[in-house]
Amino acid sequence: MKTIIFSLLLLVFSSSIVAQNTNKMILYNIGLGSVFSGVGAVINKKPNQKWTKVFFKGLSQGALGGTLIYGSKKITEEFTKKKHWSYSWGGKLVNAAGASIIENASLNRNFWEQWNLNFGFNRLEFHTNGRFKVKYKIMPISFAITVNTALNNKFEFKKSLQYGQVIFSSQTSKTSYEIGGHILLNRKGLKSHRTLAHEIIHIYQSNDYNFINTYFNKSIKKWRKKSVHFKKLNNFLYFDIHEPITYGLYSLEKINNTYYNDNFFEYEAWYFPNKKYRL
Repeated sequence: MKTIIFSLLLLVFSSSIVAQNTNKMILYNIGLGSVFSGVGAVINKKPNQKWTKVFFKGLSQGALGGTLIYGSKKITEEFTKKKHWSYSWGGKLVNAAGASIIENASLNRNFWEQWNLNFGFNRLEFHTNGRFKVKYKIMPISFAITVNTALNNKFEFKKSLQYGQVIFSSQTSKTSYEIGGHILLNRKGLKSHRTLAHEIIHIYQSNDYNFINTYFNKSIKKWRKKSVHFKKLNNFLYFDIHEPITYGLYSLEKINNTYYNDNFFEYEAWYFPNKKYRL
């Protein structure tokens, strides 16, 4: 538990430091994936493994994942320019690969052992270590938030398939926003590829912190052994603990800000879709 608390404090600190560097976007994405994959690998190391070796393996694999995540955001930048669905799907697949590598690294696994693809609250797991298997899981926190959004808004089925994200629309909302892994677009947002790209970056930002879930892997394994009901539940649920933590980090960034975009998460979401917006 001490390691988890220290890691989260380090995460907040590193985000504020990185935001001051000239190459902040590259450093942020690669550094975040690298450092916290290393920490996760140590948390999930086996008793007979040396922590230094495990840490640096996680560090290097996490850097690879972070590089792919940065690349996915650059592809989304191209989506704004080209306005073609292939760039949205391309960015999504590259982002999924990067997040999967970071998750594997943080779990102290080889980077290729499992690949994950999220579509809103839905998670597909492709197990490639040994016999190939595909598992479907629901992310409960994201599911609850999505149901709440679906009650009062229109599900954009065509746009969701076209752009690879769960998208809703509202005729009354003043703003477009991302929450719980899905996007709500207002009237203007429905017509704007730039707005959609902005919200897709927010989804990628949530994926950036997927490694947090791996920090609780040993605790989940213990609960599986103690409870038959929890074991059954765990077979089709993926506990998306990173969702409230990411929201908390976003809220921390808003404290004492002088204007809406005085927030690193918003900086990044504006930076890629709109190069005219400088940090």
